[in-house]
Amino acid sequence: MHSLLTYLVVLVTVAALPLIAQQRSVDFVRTGDPAVQAEAQELQDIRFEGLREATSEQLLGIISSRASDISLTHEFTRYYRSNIRKNRSAPAVLVRQLDTIARSLESEFRYYEPRTAEADSAALLTYFNQNGFHQAAVRYGFGRDPKTRRNTLVFHVSEGPRAVIDTIIYIGLEDLPDDIATNVTSVRQLEAGKPFSENAIEAEVRQIHELLRNNGYFRATYERPYVGRSKDLLHDTIVVVMDPGTRCRISAVLFEEHVAGFPSVTESTRRRQLEFDVGQWYSAERVSQSRNNLITLGTFENVTIDTIPSDQCPLHIPPNTDSTIALRVFTRNAKYYDVGTDLLLYQTSIDNYLNFGVGALALHRNAFGGAQQVSLQGQFVLQDISRAFQGQQLETETIAQLGLDWPSAFRVLDQRARIIANTQYSLRRLIEAFRLESSSLTLRMPISLYRHTLFNGLEFSVSFERQIPREYQGALDSALTRAETPAEIENILQTFLSFVALDNHLQQGAFLTGSFFGFSLRGEHRDNPVNPSRGTFTSLSAEYGDGAGRFIRAQFFNGTYTPIHPLLVAATKIRLGHIHLIDPSNTYVPLERQFFAGGAASIRSYASRQLHDVNSGKLNFEGGDEERIFNNILGSASLLELGVEFRFSFHRPSNMPDVIATFVENSGFTLFGDIGNAFNRLTVDKYGTARLRDFVTGSVVAAGVGYRFQTPVGPFRIDYATSIYDPALGDEAVIWNGRRNVFAFSNWQLSVGLGHAF
Repeated sequence: MHSLLTYLVVLVTVAALPLIAQQRSVDFVRTGDPAVQAEAQELQDIRFEGLREATSEQLLGIISSRASDISLTHEFTRYYRSNIRKNRSAPAVLVRQLDTIARSLESEFRYYEPRTAEADSAALLTYFNQNGFHQAAVRYGFGRDPKTRRNTLVFHVSEGPRAVIDTIIYIGLEDLPDDIATNVTSVRQLEAGKPFSENAIEAEVRQIHELLRNNGYFRATYERPYVGRSKDLLHDTIVVVMDPGTRCRISAVLFEEHVAGFPSVTESTRRRQLEFDVGQWYSAERVSQSRNNLITLGTFENVTIDTIPSDQCPLHIPPNTDSTIALRVFTRNAKYYDVGTDLLLYQTSIDNYLNFGVGALALHRNAFGGAQQVSLQGQFVLQDISRAFQGQQLETETIAQLGLDWPSAFRVLDQRARIIANTQYSLRRLIEAFRLESSSLTLRMPISLYRHTLFNGLEFSVSFERQIPREYQGALDSALTRAETPAEIENILQTFLSFVALDNHLQQGAFLTGSFFGFSLRGEHRDNPVNPSRGTFTSLSAEYGDGAGRFIRAQFFNGTYTPIHPLLVAATKIRLGHIHLIDPSNTYVPLERQFFAGGAASIRSYASRQLHDVNSGKLNFEGGDEERIFNNILGSASLLELGVEFRFSFHRPSNMPDVIATFVENSGFTLFGDIGNAFNRLTVDKYGTARLRDFVTGSVVAAGVGYRFQTPVGPFRIDYATSIYDPALGDEAVIWNGRRNVFAFSNWQLSVGLGHAF
């Protein structure tokens, strides 16, 4: 009884104490029960008071003290353990088991440590001092907050006025050449009157140091900035002493290769990767870029570029001087071959379909001594597997391919050019017995442009193709047999008209069914191409095709990625496309170059390829199955797609097992909207019939939610969407205008994909 009364007195006394105890913790009177002692010292919350400019989130990243992060499992265990102990008839084995569980979860507890709190106070004072709050004061206290009933560590902060920069002086930069001095001036952002911040000062000094190192000043150094404070602690004078040293040119470049028992890479290939040359001013940035260029060849496991000490210079290499340096490029070769089989799960580059299959690959990474990669591969692929979740027949494709990739063939306008060549044979099953047999030879030449421009990549392509429709007549006859009305017969003939043109072209003795010449411009400015959180990506392409059909195809894409919060990214897309038929009476365009709408990377309220404008693209079948089939083999000449996504992710929870914590950390969800449609169906009677108003009134507006799970090759995603506006539904076009069964599965579409939709 005495113990209980003492404990109650302690609790009442603690509740009455001020929460802030003048720079020291509140003293707790403890009973002999270790559980009570632990609970009294548990740190359950941390709070900052008196902040004006700083935020609690900033300060939590500075201190070492952490509050307990109790999981739901722990809360249940604590509750049942406390109540079962009160029941004298509770089985002892149950009590022991709960005790065991509680002990296994003790790592979730955090306890108040006076020394840590004192160190945190000192760290906070240092932080404020570094940011100009030279008169700041910090007091801390620990006790039980009577309002929240939680043991709380409180830091009471008095920031005081913030000092401003009075003067900033750089010593040692007086003798720089005019062009370098101008560049230094352009990067200087700090000036009198701006708030004092050590981080901002250090960032500016580092930027000037990097500028010097990238313009020949190999030995440039600087001292820690000196800060002088006025008597009132409101004005700071900053003095930065920099020593640029002598400006250095590159006197020689020595190549050293450790072959490690593998084929050698020619010196000319290695030299072509360098962004610097003998006689140029030294540049740390160019040296780093050159190293990256060598690594991306894929033939080296180790690359270093550094200076050659004077006592190690070969006789033919001039020794280093105050104004010259010699560089050594060292490479260690990696294994040059790779053979294996694998399961394939990838997203196509043009239409963003998710394909699945099996493949075998043989790869040589240095076939001719110039880092040329030669590959031989075979694949069996299920095309656009999202269709399986939409009740559609899957297309299959069998592929055999021989490829050559020469990553650094030559330079164009001082930019490295690449040559990619491959010859391919494929047999693709479209519908029922209908097969499309294709053989092709493709040459591509990607060229890297300047990184700071809107478009930093250019690619030219040439392709020659021979396509043969197999069992074409049988598929046509089968479709005509099932037709029940003259309108259906007409639509079937229109659908197969493009393959009639292909068949006629072959019957006339032509060997090639298509020759294609194109180019594309790419602007890659994303921080991460697989899972971007900021930046933009832009693509513009055009292609001329001649053969069984003649056309000009153009496509534009732009995606933007903006962080709204560390765990929230807003993404937008614009995709436009059009095919101009040189002879409108011949609507043949190869299937892979037609435009389709609907699916996991398009308008997600529709199944793959099933969306077409009601005025310029609808095939008026009375039976839905026939239209679904023919939508898969006949696309459109125009495309409009707009999209927006809000992508949410999660912090890694600290109070869960690693497996669950990793799952949560890699998970996320999205809210999205899609707008668009495919217009100008590639039939003689539909092509060119779309009008400007159709692109507005004929576009479907979709919205939905999605789940994402991050994988090494991009997020695996599941999306569920419905049409907010769908012109094909007539009086029920708008979802809130009396549409029937709004929440029925028939009004929603499930899609799966790999990688973000855009």
